[in-house]
Amino acid sequence: MLSPAEREQLTVAMLTDVLHALGESAGISDITVVSADRKIPAIARRYGAQFLWEGNRRGLNRALRLAIRTIEQSGDGAVMIVHADLPLLTAHDIDTFIVRSQGFQLAIAPCKEDLGTNALLLRPPDIFPLSFGRRSFKKHLSQAQKMKLRYKVVGLRGLRFDIDEPRDLRQLLHRRVRNETQHFLSTLGSRNGV
Repeated sequence: MLSPAEREQLTVAMLTDVLHALGESAGISDITVVSADRKIPAIARRYGAQFLWEGNRRGLNRALRLAIRTIEQSGDGAVMIVHADLPLLTAHDIDTFIVRSQGFQLAIAPCKEDLGTNALLLRPPDIFPLSFGRRSFKKHLSQAQKMKLRYKVVGLRGLRFDIDEPRDLRQLLHRRVRNETQHFLSTLGSRNGV
């Protein structure tokens, strides 16, 4: 069980890994981090990302709608939403996701159990109502079908593996990756005699 301080450190480590992957991607031109946490802007800037303060915690869907409205004003024709708890995400995963989504209005990356949604690509950004939360993958699929959108489900290892519970952290410890999340878990394990 992680302490509140350790959870915060884990969250920052995973965000750092996701920002690194996005920054290395050839298909991403601008990155915006949306959060109510006032410590996040410095991390976002370190990776060349913009920061959008969501205000008093609006909840994920409302915060993302705020971000989409803000981004639309810049004239971008597409937006990709990526969660920050994807410690295996690579620039290659992002670029592959973008390539496989060409010609579609919506691309959906499910989580490892095909229950949640870990990433969405929307063309144009306001084309689709967001339904992140419990069983969001099926909700997003159902909504896309109801709206008769051209959509594609794209399953990639780095976009599927998210951290939801302690067993996910144990699985991650056995993966051979070198990133901030793995470093944090290794340090945590050696401190706790694991």
